Amino acid sequence: MSEFYQRKDISKDTIEFTITIPKDSFESSYKAMMKDRVKDVDIKGFRKGKVPTNIIEPQINQSVKLETLEKIAPLFITTAIQKEQLDPIAPPEYKELPKLEDGKDVELTITVTVMPEFKLANLKKVKVEKEEAKISKEEIEQALDDIKKNYKTDEKEVNDAWAVEVAKKIELKDVKDIKDLRKQIENAMKAQKEHMLLHERQEKALDEAIKLCKIEVPEPAIKYEARERERTFRYDMQQRGVNIEEFIKSQNLTIEKMRELWERDSNEALQTDTFLRMYMKENNITMTEEELNARIEDLKKNAPKGTDMSVYDDENWRAYVRNVDLKQRAFEAFIKEVSGEEVHKD
Repeated sequence: MSEFYQRKDISKDTIEFTITIPKDSFESSYKAMMKDRVKDVDIKGFRKGKVPTNIIEPQINQSVKLETLEKIAPLFITTAIQKEQLDPIAPPEYKELPKLEDGKDVELTITVTVMPEFKLANLKKVKVEKEEAKISKEEIEQALDDIKKNYKTDEKEVNDAWAVEVAKKIELKDVKDIKDLRKQIENAMKAQKEHMLLHERQEKALDEAIKLCKIEVPEPAIKYEARERERTFRYDMQQRGVNIEEFIKSQNLTIEKMRELWERDSNEALQTDTFLRMYMKENNITMTEEELNARIEDLKKNAPKGTDMSVYDDENWRAYVRNVDLKQRAFEAFIKEVSGEEVHKD
């Protein structure tokens, strides 16, 4: 409890704050905003910006009060959240619009969503079954058929001469006959399948660990993340000059289905983020300033031409790079622990 707010824990993930904005603070901000608004008012018979406040105020006082609330409330809300050392995972929500009465304190009630505390489960229970990557004769013959369709050759029959000719076109070395070509195709397909199976095993291990830890993301966080994904999607489409409705229709989707997919993906992303943070904390996975600086220098060296290098000095950007790198380290350490395999870096 503090002098301007009261905290009430509603559930393991929802906290309610009743915040009181002193009338003097609200009135001071209101008067400053009203004065600023009056400067832009243009009424016949008065010079612009010289309209007496008492004439225009009755017409705009409600809208100015709402603007004042929008400006001053976040300061009180943020202070309360910081004092309680909370880490919200979605924007605070008003239970209802507060009453804005002259000469009275403004009392507002908000709910804050936080991630509940979860315990890292016994990861020895994560079972990872390794499947052998096998390539059938049918798959090899299908690959040969695809090559024959996509590459023009002098030799029309699939034989040793054709194998040597087509090998040059697809840049395969040491192919002396059709047997060599089949073997190289088999090896390439096997490597590709092994890579795919590795990713599948790692994703299954992560899903199993999340289930063992019983990580359930609060609904407001999922909804917020999904809305952000939709907002980004709409912005990207508009920047490209793409009609959103026509694009969605061309994909045989509806906006409702896309929102369902955004919510599902948001839930999975938040679950993964929560697990990796837990794993990171439990295993003391850290990143020194020297390591962070080295990582940022690597990013600078590989940055596209014309990139504004000042962004790499921004503290928010540095925090983002640190966070991404730490989660990658946590994922690699987790996979190593449960399967003994290294994470393949694309």
